Amino acid sequence: MDGRIFITGDKHGAMAPFFGLAEKQELLPSDIMLITGDAGYVFYDDYRLKLDTLEQLFPGQIAFIDGNHENFHILNNMEESTWCGGRVHQVSQRIIHLMRGEIYDIYGNTVFTFGGARTTDHFDREKGEGWWPDEEEPTEDEMKRAEDVLFSRKDDIDYVISHEAPMYVRNFTTRKKHVPDDYRLPGLLDRWYREMKGAEGFKRWYFGHMHVDMKIEEDLMGLHNEILILGTDERIRW
Repeated sequence: MDGRIFITGDKHGAMAPFFGLAEKQELLPSDIMLITGDAGYVFYDDYRLKLDTLEQLFPGQIAFIDGNHENFHILNNMEESTWCGGRVHQVSQRIIHLMRGEIYDIYGNTVFTFGGARTTDHFDREKGEGWWPDEEEPTEDEMKRAEDVLFSRKDDIDYVISHEAPMYVRNFTTRKKHVPDDYRLPGLLDRWYREMKGAEGFKRWYFGHMHVDMKIEEDLMGLHNEILILGTDERIRW
């Protein structure tokens, strides 16, 4: 049975959206919530308490890509499994981490995911405590593999979900986020976005990271606080 696919932006461990959603909406086990990185629910050692609360509030599946503010030491040591045709880390029974460069067939929607970004406000963060610089940014191998997958399957892909935004986005947002000369990812995503715009089945690219709820183009959208139905502009009250 098909269900609804919700999508939202960076949550940084916030529980209020899920409490509000549970109060205002009739949620079903067939519902899926996608998060565009920096979910933040696997961050501190007591993360299992948050997972228990999330699963009580949301009866369906919660699936997040990684951002840059994640506890990669915990996340990357979780058991791998397969969900909707792609590799995932099994965080809990109904919460999963969607991995970089994977493609998932979710209720007939083909979704390509690519998490990660570089932290620029790391000066007040302690390495290994609130900041994992060795894992937060995609490696050259991850970027190469993902590009091969994306370009070879581009006409089959409906949606792209990334944490970092294509460089193009910075022309439209006040929250610029500095791009150092050696930081390749925004420029690479820019090239991927231009490639996908000409693809046969491409519908929309969603990104987090910039903390904006903003439609840059009809097929390019930033998410932060809002919860949408995937592929539409329908906003869900929470």
